[in-house]
Amino acid sequence: MSLAFREPEEETGRTEHGPLRLEAHASGIALVWFDDPARKVNLLDSESLTALRRVLDALRQRSDHAYPRALILLSGKDQQFIAGADVAEFDRLTSPEEAEAKSREAQQLFEEFSLLPYPTVAAINGPCLGGGTELALAMRYRLASNARKVAIGLPEVQLGILPGFGGTQRLPRLIGLLPSLDLLLTGRSLDSRRAYRVGLVDAVLPHERFSERAIQWTEALLQDPRGVKRRGPPLGLRVIEAIAPLRTAVLAQARRRVLQQTHGHYPAPLEIIGVLRTTWGASSADGLKVEREAVARLLFTPESKNLRRIFTLREEAKRRPETPLARNVGHVAVMGAGTMGGEIAYLFSSRGARVRLRDLKPDPLLRSLSHARSLFEREVSRGRLTKAEMEQALGRIEPVFDLSGLKRIDLVLEAVVEDLPVKQALFRELEAQVPDGCVFATNTSSLSVRAMSKGLRVPGRVVGMHFFNPATRMPLVEVIRTDLSDPTAVQTVIALARRLGKTPVLVADAPGFLVNRVLMPYLSEAVALVERGQPVRAVDHALRDFGMPVGPLELLDEIGLDVARKVAHVLNDSFGNRLSQITLIDRLVAAGELGRKTGLGFYGYEGGRRKGVNPAIESGTPEEGPLAPQQIANRLLDTMVNEAALALEEHVVARPEDVDLAMVFGTGFPPFRGGLLRFADAVGIGPIVERLARRQQEGAPAGPCGRLQQMALSGRSFYKD
Repeated sequence: MSLAFREPEEETGRTEHGPLRLEAHASGIALVWFDDPARKVNLLDSESLTALRRVLDALRQRSDHAYPRALILLSGKDQQFIAGADVAEFDRLTSPEEAEAKSREAQQLFEEFSLLPYPTVAAINGPCLGGGTELALAMRYRLASNARKVAIGLPEVQLGILPGFGGTQRLPRLIGLLPSLDLLLTGRSLDSRRAYRVGLVDAVLPHERFSERAIQWTEALLQDPRGVKRRGPPLGLRVIEAIAPLRTAVLAQARRRVLQQTHGHYPAPLEIIGVLRTTWGASSADGLKVEREAVARLLFTPESKNLRRIFTLREEAKRRPETPLARNVGHVAVMGAGTMGGEIAYLFSSRGARVRLRDLKPDPLLRSLSHARSLFEREVSRGRLTKAEMEQALGRIEPVFDLSGLKRIDLVLEAVVEDLPVKQALFRELEAQVPDGCVFATNTSSLSVRAMSKGLRVPGRVVGMHFFNPATRMPLVEVIRTDLSDPTAVQTVIALARRLGKTPVLVADAPGFLVNRVLMPYLSEAVALVERGQPVRAVDHALRDFGMPVGPLELLDEIGLDVARKVAHVLNDSFGNRLSQITLIDRLVAAGELGRKTGLGFYGYEGGRRKGVNPAIESGTPEEGPLAPQQIANRLLDTMVNEAALALEEHVVARPEDVDLAMVFGTGFPPFRGGLLRFADAVGIGPIVERLARRQQEGAPAGPCGRLQQMALSGRSFYKD
């Protein structure tokens, strides 16, 4: 028996199939299938919520008491449950009042599902996030597949909001306050095993024939309701939650930790703590009211708007449909088994590619293989891989010393020493060893990709594929095209970056590309401030207070002062004297003080931990007197905005959005500010131009570029909205 929803034919004149389908199983169990035909994933939006309401009405209209005996919510998509709410709908809300009304409707709908007089089960076979998790929490039971793609969580905090469909109320009641705080404040998700361990799901079933197994589990539940053992919070946690002073202390500690980590820049985690404090022990109706009022407030904060913009940009970059030009890459050769080359080989292997990892010496190869094994072992410990799968993945990495065996290679990526003649010679040698369609990718951070293709029979096969360190964690990949690049090669690299789970940004072949070009004036100005007597810690603290994950001088130590020096000189050679001089870095490099890797840079390091400032760097009396944190931040950020405007003018990237995406995911520019150019629009182009012009009069190497000056005169901004 099948009950498919359709509009009355006398009203519409046609049959309409929505994203939900209601079926009656032979055992009397109602099956609700969520399968949106218009999307690759299921999302909760106005249409699907309306369809859920129709499902509920249809179930209530049944007069046969034998049906339904239970209800199971399933996904019709393979290893995809409900990926969350449609973020685009948030931007169509016009006021907090409208947002609160929408939240109230969804809360009421989910509450009605939770009150159905028979067992309700969510059968989770893939990503179950945000509103999907809130809907699952409204069911009496939750089952999870053991598929690797299962991820259950409430990531709303990463969008600057909090769960608004009942999540802040149901999750703590189910798994306890402390585990809920961890999930709500971080937005992290749990795999099936961890979800079962904390009591978020009631059983984990094999992913093979998962829907059938979910039905069988529910039939067994109907026969013996006592057979399911609910895993509530441990006794110790229940005691803490029950004693008001202890509960208050837990929430106060969570607030202190949030403030320490965010410097108060993100209102959503603080609002979450406030909601939990206010609603603990309150009635469901009162708790839901506080929740929806909070989410309505947060939706219209600048921080949430900016975080949602960055989320949308990243999703567009990662999920843009591939063009027919992109070739499949199954066999890869990585030239150079240094830290970067080894991690890139791991990434390729983890996505199923066969990798020939070549180096001239055995030690780098052994270190890379050992590092790859440790990365795979971490995945095994997290339940994302079996030991057999780990061994298979390691077996896909073949260490070699020569250039043989490249006749089936689809792509070669070089990660050798940052020296143009060396890279040119390698590519010329490789061209005779690989098939005609093989793409040459270079991981260079600053050298000309076009120059690298010089002397090749097919120069169009060379494309930049610039990973950021560490390659396993940094989400950005700059894809660098030259005027000679074959579109097929470019699209192949873009598709490959997405396959690796990275966010690709297409960049023209120009000195420093985009990220390093925009970042280096910022770093150079930080060094110049120290040379003029500003304290090292004061400079770093000013930018961390602004929201950067680390200060500029801390970042230089992480990058390596020798690497930064090389990039700075490449850019100086290209742009003249536009950058502040970095004689202090030259001096430190000459002394062998290269940053964390040598134990001394701007800071000293012991056992890998940062200690005090390098005593050889004397601050003395600042030439301009001590600068306020805002003055320091302005100095550095203005130079970045100026360089980004020049990069746009020179068509290094096509849009301001590309700049913002690259700076957030390539440098850690605070996403709550929406990216570098969103931030520039917010503070005003005019004040930035005035400060840059004043600094030039005081002796800075460059003033505001022509584009910024024109924008200031005409009152224009980078974005139209």
